[in-house]
Amino acid sequence: MTEPKKRNVNIKVKRQLWFFVFMFFLFIFLSIKYFIQDDIPLKYPIFAFLIGIILGSILSRIQNITWDNKGHQIVKDFDVIGGILLFLLILLHIFKRDIVHEFVHLEHLSAIIFSLNAGIMLGRVFIIRYQIIEILIDKGLREEKK
Repeated sequence: MTEPKKRNVNIKVKRQLWFFVFMFFLFIFLSIKYFIQDDIPLKYPIFAFLIGIILGSILSRIQNITWDNKGHQIVKDFDVIGGILLFLLILLHIFKRDIVHEFVHLEHLSAIIFSLNAGIMLGRVFIIRYQIIEILIDKGLREEKK
């Protein structure tokens, strides 16, 4: 199988994917830290992580990743959804006591919020990467897996 040439994906798309990967590792580290520190049952962070993957996948499907015929590259429209999502996640962490304390015990919130964020980032990476591979296969720049 031939690998896609690196120049077929716009540098902004690559940077955004690396940013999501970095944020995933940061959030998973913080989630594990709070999980261990607060002695939280494992089911809460795992459930939040799975919900985050679903949310990240849904949000990434809304974005428009296309092939630019002029530049012969995969490009992505401005990520308004990503900016709004990041803003909401920051607000959620800042106002966690006021927003979600009714649903979750207060000592579990940090681990759950970071698990949710990690899942969202990982879901976004999976779907964007899948969309890039589909476009490269469609353009004949990558062979389809059998």
